Amino acid sequence: MRVLLGIGLLLGGVLLQLTLVTRITLLQGSADLVLLIMISWMLLAGNQPDWKWGLPAGLMLGYASALPDWVLLVGYVGAAGICQLLKQRIWQGQLLALLSATVLGTLCVHMVTLSYLFISAHPIDALEALNVITVPSILLNLIFILPVHAIMSELNKLINPTEQPA
Repeated sequence: MRVLLGIGLLLGGVLLQLTLVTRITLLQGSADLVLLIMISWMLLAGNQPDWKWGLPAGLMLGYASALPDWVLLVGYVGAAGICQLLKQRIWQGQLLALLSATVLGTLCVHMVTLSYLFISAHPIDALEALNVITVPSILLNLIFILPVHAIMSELNKLINPTEQPA
């Protein structure tokens, strides 16, 4: 049940990201809703964080992107692996793990993408891309991670209700 809901949430995140979220920009960076949903879902109580959550997220976005499918697949699997490591290492500080996973996951996806663009002989200035795209994307992701995590927490409560004391 959790796996099907998680994949459905990622699919809904892809649709929202492609239609609405890309319109919200800071300089030339935009928020990555699919990454935020994946990180929030992996760090919820009761969910087992696993790098395999990066596979459907990377495949869905890779299919819709102009980049080759494997580029975003590698980026999202790397971000999910970072999230898995953070959950194992920082298990008591959930907010710290959430914010750290957001920053490191965004950096992972952007570095893989920028590396591919650099290797494929596209003229790109790494410092300018970092200043104009990556840093604003990190800031937007940090702004959006808290509402996304709140929504994911409420969905988790609907799926796995706990007994209320009388």
